[in-house]
Amino acid sequence: MPTRATLELVAGRQTLRTELELQPGRVQRLHLPLSPTADGAAVVASVAAATVPAGPPLRRDIEMAQSESPLLGLGLAGDARVQLEGFHTVALATDDLPRNASAYASIDALILDAATLGALDQRQLSALLTHVAQCGRVVILSTDAQVRHLLDGLVGCAGQTLMMAPSLQETKRLLEASLATRVPAAMSGANISALAQADQLIWQRVTLLVAVYFAAAALALIYFASRPVLLLLTPALATAAVAALLHTMPAAAELVVWSEGEAGVPLARYQAWQRFPGRVRERSRVAIPPQLAAAAQPCDARQAMHFDYDASHAQLSHAEFETRLFHQVWLCHAGSFPMARAIASPVHPDGLRRVRNAGTRAWPQGWLLLAGRAHDLPSLGPGGSAVVGAPTGRPLRDGVMRTALARTPPGAAAALWELELAAVADAPLTSQGWLLVAIPPP
Repeated sequence: MPTRATLELVAGRQTLRTELELQPGRVQRLHLPLSPTADGAAVVASVAAATVPAGPPLRRDIEMAQSESPLLGLGLAGDARVQLEGFHTVALATDDLPRNASAYASIDALILDAATLGALDQRQLSALLTHVAQCGRVVILSTDAQVRHLLDGLVGCAGQTLMMAPSLQETKRLLEASLATRVPAAMSGANISALAQADQLIWQRVTLLVAVYFAAAALALIYFASRPVLLLLTPALATAAVAALLHTMPAAAELVVWSEGEAGVPLARYQAWQRFPGRVRERSRVAIPPQLAAAAQPCDARQAMHFDYDASHAQLSHAEFETRLFHQVWLCHAGSFPMARAIASPVHPDGLRRVRNAGTRAWPQGWLLLAGRAHDLPSLGPGGSAVVGAPTGRPLRDGVMRTALARTPPGAAAALWELELAAVADAPLTSQGWLLVAIPPP
């Protein structure tokens, strides 16, 4: 007979909880995403299960220390070892490799051989490819032409972080060279103000309520000056009305998604931010969109937050946190998605560029960022092309355009499109998203 159990992980101010159904004599293995604490505090795991009907639950607590960093992960089938100066090396069996891409955040560099790569299950391979798309440093120890062909189509970050080596000596050399090279950094939270809508709906409502409050007070002074009791009741009634309206106002939640890719690479990496503005002091429970559930954490590590993990779907399902008026809570997400857009943009001798849709799907209208200016990019079907030139561009006055230019590699052009977020479950109406595709210099 199966036993119902609850597993709870506590790391700093974050808690992750999941419900389990344990089968007698069967080991159940979970891969749970949990962000490390800033102070390196231990993670406490608690398991509670009712082993006897109507009896008290049996509870076991386990304390786990965080590993030292930086870490070099070795996924090698044999006994070979590689040492990098300043790195702590950890040997990883095939089943030890993550099935959630966010777990790779604890590994600074990874070496895999062809045997280990070929033994990965679908979830492990998907997590590894997402890690590669996010510029994770990985060296594949192999000379197999088929493996090389697979990796050639996934080389992002200008080919700086995914490498292939014929020997352990060459593996070490490539890693050392890669570690000496800067890779595109993830976008920081400071850039959100340039991307998020200037949606001040909740503040407009608060301002309106304050104006109504003072209007009621002014009218009371005019009409109830001779009735002190009514005059004294007016502020209390107005305050109660404002509090009631704050409780009934819908929260103006917002979702912002920024994604980046490179021409010819089939995966794009993304970062997403969910904003939950506070109205009153209360405990909020929000659903995490399945499309963004691979990695979710509070953007502010000081924010106390409780996550529910759906073990049957292997993803986070809900987040709970305290809110209050004039306080915003942000959830941060990261991951990758297949990118079906391919763009070619050769330069003509006259300085004009012919932009061609080199993919198999049509793309919508967007912008071409070139030489510090924005050009209108028309919608094009597969094989379609258009000509743009420097004289037709506009200065980058828009915050989104300036952000896109700052994220474009030096000397490269880039295409920018708005993302359609209708497929994201429960996305608020104020959601916004963009896809920036860098076009390497010809």
